[in-house]
Amino acid sequence: MSRLLIYDTSNFKDFPIGGQLTSISNFLRYLCEEQTERVKEILLVGVTLQTEEVGKISRLELYGKKISFLPVAAAEGDLGNTSRSLRLTYAKGLWKWRKKWKPTKWDCNYIHTPEAYGLVRLCSPSSPCVIFSHGSYFNMEKGFRFFQKNLLIKKGFTLYLKWLLRTADQILLLDKDSLRDYAPYNKNLVQVGNSVVCPQLPEGYRRLTAGKVENLLFVGRLSKDKRVEPIIQAVTEAGQEGLQQIQLTVVGNGEEYHRLLAYQSERIHFTGAVSPGEVRKYMEKADILVMNSAFEGVPMTILEALSLGLPVISTNVGGIGEVLRFGQDSEETDGTSEGIRQAVKRIEAFYEVYSRNAYDNSKAFDYRHVNQKVYQLLRDYWKTGTNSRNKAIDK
Repeated sequence: MSRLLIYDTSNFKDFPIGGQLTSISNFLRYLCEEQTERVKEILLVGVTLQTEEVGKISRLELYGKKISFLPVAAAEGDLGNTSRSLRLTYAKGLWKWRKKWKPTKWDCNYIHTPEAYGLVRLCSPSSPCVIFSHGSYFNMEKGFRFFQKNLLIKKGFTLYLKWLLRTADQILLLDKDSLRDYAPYNKNLVQVGNSVVCPQLPEGYRRLTAGKVENLLFVGRLSKDKRVEPIIQAVTEAGQEGLQQIQLTVVGNGEEYHRLLAYQSERIHFTGAVSPGEVRKYMEKADILVMNSAFEGVPMTILEALSLGLPVISTNVGGIGEVLRFGQDSEETDGTSEGIRQAVKRIEAFYEVYSRNAYDNSKAFDYRHVNQKVYQLLRDYWKTGTNSRNKAIDK
């Protein structure tokens, strides 16, 4: 039997909150619904919040099916107060428990977190590796928390990523910028994008109370590259421009959480990390989602917002401009608090048009359509039977 081994620094269920986990979950949902006979061939290799579960294969229930799950490391639940690098902890765990996940040459490795790649290649040089790049690898060192001052580690990791790009069997990408950046290193690149589950919404699902925007929302990891502070300032200074009714809810955790928490007030609310189901509830209550990142791939948060008819304000970085239609379902900001406030006013003036366009445009990213393409690409490496594999090798 040919297995599909999926590697990520998550528990594939509800940790950590973010677009990467949602993207993987949508793929697993597609498999559970449309490729049910292959679910038994999957092994999820991730992390757990329960130390006693490390190194033990269990059955994870997802979308009505049970999928084999091997956590190789224990993660710290409070992302705003971590003492060690999860990537490094995960890599050490992969090595320690390699006998339990080690692939054969028949298996396909589907890698969502780059530190897994080197160990997979070391343990099984002949098994194919398909990488899903959730954002440009060339921006990764900017997000380092533990090794910012260690130039040797940063340089070494950059060289490692270039080796990864050169030697991967196939790389799946979110955006055209990554496609351009990776082209000198690998010719087997495919832009697949992210996906979203689109619910059925009634006509006029969203309307403003008294025609005024009242609730802004940010969802994501609280790191420096997300630039949450200008969003907060846009709200705290909004009274100067007749927007004193606006409030902001900040959903998520991360290294900037405790510093930003100093801004908490009657108009600025912090929730910490919440489950994906809770994220949807906050989106349903919000009037506008605001993203202010310095760099991105294609944020799942934006796709989820569109699928709920929630207009978006965002910087135009990474693949965001390939998803949003600025002036129709969203407005672009230059990243400043003033730019955010002006974008709020433009959306407020034609709110129901923006909302309707957001929902209509989200259907292009339906999870079934996107993940059917992903599955078809993986199927070239995740073969369906031993006999077919042997025939292919004999040729």
